[in-house]
Amino acid sequence: MANEPYSEVTNQSWGGRLMESIKGVVAGGALFIAAFPVLWMNEGCSVDTAKGLEEGAKVAISIDLSKYSNDNNGKLIHGSGMATTTDTVADSQFGINLKAIRLERKVEMFQNEENVKEETSEKLGGGKETKRTYTYSTTWSSNLINSNNFKDPNAPKNPSTMPYESENWGASNVKVGDYKISKSLIGQINANESIDYKSAGISIPSSISSRAQISNTEIYLGKDPSNPQIGDIRISHKVANPKEVSILGQLSGGVVGAFKTSRDTTIERLDEGTLSKEDMFAAAQKENAIMTWAVRVGGFFMMYMGLSLILKPISTLGAVVPFLGNLLGMGLGLIAGLVSFVLTIITIALAWVFFRPILGIALLAIAGGVGFFLWKKKQEMDAKAPTTPSTSAAG
Repeated sequence: MANEPYSEVTNQSWGGRLMESIKGVVAGGALFIAAFPVLWMNEGCSVDTAKGLEEGAKVAISIDLSKYSNDNNGKLIHGSGMATTTDTVADSQFGINLKAIRLERKVEMFQNEENVKEETSEKLGGGKETKRTYTYSTTWSSNLINSNNFKDPNAPKNPSTMPYESENWGASNVKVGDYKISKSLIGQINANESIDYKSAGISIPSSISSRAQISNTEIYLGKDPSNPQIGDIRISHKVANPKEVSILGQLSGGVVGAFKTSRDTTIERLDEGTLSKEDMFAAAQKENAIMTWAVRVGGFFMMYMGLSLILKPISTLGAVVPFLGNLLGMGLGLIAGLVSFVLTIITIALAWVFFRPILGIALLAIAGGVGFFLWKKKQEMDAKAPTTPSTSAAG
């Protein structure tokens, strides 16, 4: 469903923009400063995790999970087998009761959502005009969209509550072969198999049975699934049935759980399928590397955004002449990016000097090289800059 665009235009004076940018300096400073401990701690956590995994790979032993034994009690073990349970998981609201490892209910409501497009134009004298155009479309969402704050008072409203929520249930007792696994390991088993409602024989609550339409994999609450209306609900369930898995963890009294390393990290991992010990540790190391880089990038952007906010008043001062303000904005953005890049590398390098000395020194050398290159370029630009010739007195 679509609605006619709704627009509003706001104007901000140069003085108002300047005050706003000055206030942003405080937030920018906090963001800039916070980036340093985020980057530092990230490197420490990354090293601890990597070293802990290396330690685990050296001491882990592969055992036959189909034969129970206490011989390896207290050790980090690896093994593969069928994850099974005798427990049942149930969604009583929809009469689902299954012998399974996990059960997930997904609830979505058809709702109206607001989309905004913003166009800004600079005015001579430093003022700014902003035009915001709001359009509305419909979407299926598991989260309730609050329509009370929609800008267009005539936009269709959403219900104020969700009649049902998404939930999940897990079996308490799950075994892989002859060994029980911890709650954390159970939670790592994906519920990715759809339930066939027609063959499962579910019972719909009487309060909604008159408007419930059931297909093989969906319960639809509404008049017509092919033409959904705002407030219609669709519900689906997925289940984790017995499946082949591979596990890493400490064996303790017949239960496989978390293994604590000397780096104060834990190893407690489950992967679906039959994987070797080497493959599981390699996958864990790869995930650690991806997470480390994600936080590094996030730390850089924290620093960049903070520095941009700190420098914002300068470009706002120049915005009295729009062209000058834009030019200053681009230049300051470039400076913020370069400074943030160098400081990010230096922070990571210093952390590595502390956590990984050899790599840290190499990274500091790279950062120094980048800084030297930028300094040399500046020297070259200064040398090429035109100078005013001096005049000598006539004799």
